[in-house]
Amino acid sequence: MNQTSAVVRAVRLLILPLTAVALVPVLLTELHFFSIHDLVGATIPDTIFFGHAAQGLMQGHLPYGPHFVAAPDRRVVFVYPPLSLLLAVPPLLAGAEYSFGFAVELVVLLVAGLWLLGSACRRMGISFPVVLTSALLLVALGPVVVTRVDGLQGLALAGAALALRSRRMALAVALVTLAALVKETVVVAALPVVVWALWPSEGEKWTEGLGRRASRVGLGLVPAVLVLLTFEVWSKGNVLAAAAASIHRGVEVESVPATISYLLHPIFGATTYLGKLASVQVSGPQVPLVAAVVAVVGVVALVWGAVHFARRRRRPASAIAFAIAVTLATTPVLSPQYLLALMPVLVLAAGTEFTRPRATLLLSSGLVVALLTQVEFPYLFASVAALHPVGTAVVAARNLLLIALAINLVRAAPGPVAEPKAERARSPVAARPA
Repeated sequence: MNQTSAVVRAVRLLILPLTAVALVPVLLTELHFFSIHDLVGATIPDTIFFGHAAQGLMQGHLPYGPHFVAAPDRRVVFVYPPLSLLLAVPPLLAGAEYSFGFAVELVVLLVAGLWLLGSACRRMGISFPVVLTSALLLVALGPVVVTRVDGLQGLALAGAALALRSRRMALAVALVTLAALVKETVVVAALPVVVWALWPSEGEKWTEGLGRRASRVGLGLVPAVLVLLTFEVWSKGNVLAAAAASIHRGVEVESVPATISYLLHPIFGATTYLGKLASVQVSGPQVPLVAAVVAVVGVVALVWGAVHFARRRRRPASAIAFAIAVTLATTPVLSPQYLLALMPVLVLAAGTEFTRPRATLLLSSGLVVALLTQVEFPYLFASVAALHPVGTAVVAARNLLLIALAINLVRAAPGPVAEPKAERARSPVAARPA
């Protein structure tokens, strides 16, 4: 209890200043008190693009079709999934202050999501301050928390972990697949969730109850499938084609493969260029091989992790957090906002599935990762994009710590998974030590 109280004190000490740093500059910029060319202005253009997509939808343009997005972005393909498009519509009520309206919408939804997460934790007897600590790590990432939708995915993934913990498999699958329809970057989390849902209980053979387990997975897929099919029909088949446009991208300058390629710069050389979808990418003779090797390592680790956690059936939040962390550490496409999806489920894993010293290590690592990410974007991004030593060193430190975080999720000694008495009484298997 003393260690939990220490976490609460530390979080309360940090959350207000970090929230001010994350929100005040970007909101003032969106209200035109500062120029969009100021330091935090780089976080805003994506929300403007969302506004043009929402305008195109309201003007009756064919979703995801040619010239769907309103001018001046008419030639740009809208690659975000359907739920992101729906989230882009309400801020149109703000008129010319669309970016500010978008930020307000995200604040409202994030607060509501945190409240729901807290309610679920209380019902399950979780005493760790999951909500307060998740809020801290989210705002520690800076202005992206109110200019990108990834934080909503993070809360959905934490909800999926709680659903696995309470053996509500269909709900877990529904949450993780709907999160992927907000942004496809978290689709990897579906692997540990589905493997967990299909894995037989202790002492049960694979064939025993397989149909029942598979039906739960199928039921969980229904909401996402209905949304996807609706938009696929509405767009006359353009949704999946638009999604494919975001697949063929190069190695982004903030990714681990880019960092490794930069470290090989004295031998092979490395340069940056503006690639598809306005992302800064790195090129050099070593880049394709480095990216391929790192990607293979990531796929192997992802599959191994899904099986490893499902077999033990005691650490659902760690299973999802590991999948996201491994993907972030091995993908060639890594943007700062992607880390928003990791933070809530990382907090849930640390606070409920590890001993307090190990939890402190994981949460401290997560906080430093978030702060380094905020430093490199937006404040040092010009240095990062130009491969200058300062910006590149910050990204390299963040990436190294991200790799360590993924490793610690499987190496750190886990603690007992606390469960409500009713849950333990209903499932004697869950009460046994791992």
